Formats: sequence, C-alpha cells, structure tokens
Amino acid sequence: MIEIAVPVEEIAAREERVAKTKRFEEPDRVPVIPAIAHRYLIPAIGASFRDYYRDPETMLYYQIMAQKWLMENVRTDAHGITGAWVGAWTDFQNTFEAGSLGCEVVFPEDDIPWVGAGWVNTEDDLRRLEAMDFVHSGINAKQIEYRRKMMEVAEKYPVRFQGGEVFYPGANPALTHTSDGPFGVAGDVMGQTELFLACHERPDFVRELLRIITDKLIAYLDFCLEEEQIKTRDLAWTDDLAVNLSAAMYRDLVLPEEKRLRFHFDGWAMLHMCGKTDHLLEIFRDDLQIHEYQGFGWQVDLDHIGAVMGGRVVLLGNINPVLVRNGTPEQVREATRHAIEKLASYKGYIVQDGNNIPPGAPVENINAMTEAAELYGRYQ
Repeated sequence: MIEIAVPVEEIAAREERVAKTKRFEEPDRVPVIPAIAHRYLIPAIGASFRDYYRDPETMLYYQIMAQKWLMENVRTDAHGITGAWVGAWTDFQNTFEAGSLGCEVVFPEDDIPWVGAGWVNTEDDLRRLEAMDFVHSGINAKQIEYRRKMMEVAEKYPVRFQGGEVFYPGANPALTHTSDGPFGVAGDVMGQTELFLACHERPDFVRELLRIITDKLIAYLDFCLEEEQIKTRDLAWTDDLAVNLSAAMYRDLVLPEEKRLRFHFDGWAMLHMCGKTDHLLEIFRDDLQIHEYQGFGWQVDLDHIGAVMGGRVVLLGNINPVLVRNGTPEQVREATRHAIEKLASYKGYIVQDGNNIPPGAPVENINAMTEAAELYGRYQ
C-alpha cells in the first residue's frame, strides 16, 4: 500500500475550492496549483530519467511516488493523482506527436526526451506525412503498449489518502490525450526556422501541412477517448510556437486549423500558450471560445488579460518560473500578491506559474505562492 499523508477531507476541500473557482464563484481563497511536471519530480524522488523510461512498470511506480512527494511537500490545490500530468499516464512529454510522424526522439540519460531534426520540406514529403499511421506507429504505438502493460501490473500499486478508499492509478492509465497543437507539431516535423520562413515564402505549403497534421491530431484524440472510454469530449491543447506570429498571420494560417481541432470537441476547452500572448487573447476568447487559459505567461500584461478574459475565461498562470527558481520566498509572495490583486476580483483566477516550475526550485519558494494566497486571496 502506498499511503499519501494527506487527509481525504483536505483533498475534498481542494477539489471544491477549484470547482467553485471554475464556476466563477467565491471559494474561501484563491486556489494555487503550481505546474510541476516530471522534469522536476523525478530528480526530487531521487530517481533517474534513464530508469523512468526503462519500462512501463517503473514509469507507473515512479509516477505514483512522484505524486506522493508532491502532495506531501508542496502546498497545492491539486486534488487527484490520476490522469495526464497528475498520475498514471504514458509519459513521453512533448515528443509523442513528432515521434509518431517520422522524427527521431532522443532519450538523454538525465532529462526528459526531446525531438530531433525535422524532415518535411517538399510536396512529396507532405504526401509521405499524410500516408503515415499516426495512431499506431512511433511513440504512439509505444504509448499503447505502455498503457496495456501498466494495466497488467496495476494491482501491485494500491494507493490511499489518509482516511480514504484504496484506488489503483494503473487501472486505467491515460494516453497523452493532449496536443502540442497544429503549428507546434509543424515546427517539429519541418524544423522551426524552416516553418517560419515558409510562413512568408510558401504560405500555401504551410496551410497544407497544418491541414494534414490537424487531421491526424483529431484522429488520435478520438482514439484516446474511445480507448480510455471517456464520455466527456474535453480538449486540452497548446500551441506555444505560434506565440511568435502576428495576430494577422495567426488568423490567416493557424486559426482555421485551430478552430477545426477545438470545435471537433464540445466539452471543456483548455488552451495553454507560453510567452507574451497579449496580441492573441481576443482570438482565444472569441474565435476559439476557450473556457480555460492554463499557465499563461509571466510576460502577459495583467491589466490587459483581466480586461479581455476576466470573468469569462478561467485563468491560471503568470508567476515567473525563473523567479520561483532563483528568487526568494518574499519575492514570490510579492509577485503572487500582485497577480491576485489584479485578477482575483474577476473570479475564476487560479494562481500558477507561467509556466512550468524549473528543476531545483526551492520548495519554500513554490509554497510561497500558497502563503500569498492565504494572506491576500481571501474571498470570505
């Protein structure tokens, strides 16, 4: 039995706090959910990435132990350990799409995997890309294998919160049913520099590339929902690379495929995009009609995002992750106080870094965000 030293009543209180916030109600205080992924957590539990990616059973065990460490050491309003990013899942980070579309995936000894060079450049390459079986090849084929093997060993790893019932995170592990977005995946399979040049010099080529990629993303996400027997048709996706486009070029080249991806799903729509996205916020709100903007960048102007999205879109983000890594607890508390004062009055704000806590960030700096929420984020 893997015991997590957090009372089940505390888990229920966190869940209600977050749920009220997402309904634009007033919980007891502003919630805090630091974005802490396995690049941080695997070293924190004294494990190696070499071992983590060695086999599916080790991956499952390390994920559970990583979430146990997180729940017991970080003051967070995260309230469960099942599902992508928070529990048992086939974790190949941001490589699974490119790694199923002909790109090499490199597994370093001491870090998460990364994508090798792109290869799409000609019309013939587009046709080769279109003919690929995205769901059952490359990293996606490995995900299916890992999921099946995690389920076979699930009963070896029972988990329980204090006072709670036993559950098995490996019983229905998630495939990576998120996406790096049409433009982000295009940057992987073509090469980022080559893609940006093509946006100016060969826009029709880029449109066809994005169409092919979007077709494949939709087919894969549909497969995930069916494989995991998920009834709700929610969508969580990102398209970080597109932040570098002007609003006009984003509308012209990327938005048509983003809309096709987004409106294929009629559930809760969660978008993430790093960086200074001020020039795209209205598009996210009106054209993509997102419900949640997750991990928005520390560079985003808080007055602007409040005016555009406040009270209409659930907002998570803003605290500078480099400050969390290199600053002091007092500096993190002050940055959190500033964000709360700017956004909490709209309701629907959850404190988060913008985005992804760097490895080695002191726990006291991470916890300073919740300390600030308790000091400055009370609704009652």
